[in-house]
Amino acid sequence: MLKFNVGVNNVNQLNILKKFNITKIFCGYIDSFASTKWYEDFLVLNRRGKGSSIYGREDFKRFALEAKKQDIKVYVTFNGLYTSEQYEWIMEAIRYVSLFDSVKGIIVNDMGLLLRLKQIGYNKEIVISTGGTTFNSSTVSFYKQFGITRVVLDRQLKTEEIISILENHKDIDFEIFLLFANCTFVDGYCSLLHQLNSNKEYGPVNCGYIYYLKYFNKYKIIKSCRKIYNIKFSKQDEYPFLGCNLCIIKKLSKYSKRLTYKLVTRSNYVNEFEKSIKQMHLIKNLDQNNYDIKEIFNLIFGCKCDEKFGCYISPLIV
Repeated sequence: MLKFNVGVNNVNQLNILKKFNITKIFCGYIDSFASTKWYEDFLVLNRRGKGSSIYGREDFKRFALEAKKQDIKVYVTFNGLYTSEQYEWIMEAIRYVSLFDSVKGIIVNDMGLLLRLKQIGYNKEIVISTGGTTFNSSTVSFYKQFGITRVVLDRQLKTEEIISILENHKDIDFEIFLLFANCTFVDGYCSLLHQLNSNKEYGPVNCGYIYYLKYFNKYKIIKSCRKIYNIKFSKQDEYPFLGCNLCIIKKLSKYSKRLTYKLVTRSNYVNEFEKSIKQMHLIKNLDQNNYDIKEIFNLIFGCKCDEKFGCYISPLIV
């Protein structure tokens, strides 16, 4: 059975998780001081985005206690890149959330934060975020000096590259994006591409690249890291790529015990959240049984899998 890690926004979603036997989650944390001092947007304090973190100590306490009651493991995201004035708040926030038994660890990628955690002897799990840009085994070896227990791998890795990392590091766990990972850019550098544009009609947008594609329906070429991204709208889909990664599950089935599959859910709407969890339930045994992956793709996305636009990394990336 596959292991999932699901993004959560509020305590009410815990009942939905338990119903589908999902026992590992991640969430953001923010309070009034931080949200007043620093704009509560994607990548400023964590990768959850505005309105998608647990807000304030009392709400987090209620959330953490309910998670313990339901035997759900919580990992809190502190995976922004921080300035010197932010570290004091970050370290205090980590100290507070780590008081709760249900909080098993934190998700980080900032080097200054990793050094501070090592200095204080942080005694819960440390997970390297996808923002840590782990592309090879040497990167994992580097992060091991900080006592990490799990690494979230970057979307850009090919199957053979993932297998190489797994084979070279059998003493820790890894995490892979599964669905709706619709971003072609290197996660550790995505802050350079966010908020590229805004519009009076549509408001500010998180990704200027997707903005141009969605609202102008045309090619948009962006040069980044010596790569050229030239991706066109699929005629059948609203977005040019959906981030499906179902095909990789069979290829990595022998590593299932050490792998967690990550579903990013930033929506505040419980109905949408429940729909996403049902999708996880649909594919939980995909590594063990002979399911028709294209049929499952159709059930989840409501369109036919053409092995072109819906893939994890689109073949149109040059």
